[in-house]
Amino acid sequence: MALVHGKAAVVVLSTLGFGMMDLMLPSAWALCLAIGGRSSGTATGMMNTAGQAGGFLCTVLFGYIVEATGSYDAPLWLIAGMVLIAAFVFLQIDCTRSLDAEPVEAAA
Repeated sequence: MALVHGKAAVVVLSTLGFGMMDLMLPSAWALCLAIGGRSSGTATGMMNTAGQAGGFLCTVLFGYIVEATGSYDAPLWLIAGMVLIAAFVFLQIDCTRSLDAEPVEAAA
């Protein structure tokens, strides 16, 4: 969006971006359940906490970066870079391996 100047184009690109983000969310929550095992609630809580903290920090830093650079392009490129890094890290996760050290035994 940093390269787009029309308001309509920004709205369309933002809509597509947020739409794609919403398509990713079920996979992210399922991944927490798959790798968390008995601790899947903890895994989902950690993911949610990290996301909320990142959202807060990004909101605050966005304003400081705009003030320091005088441009809205710099924080947008930074966010785009962070999203690409997050996508790469997400691709490295093997959801067939659980974090449980021991298999869950059935209660007698």
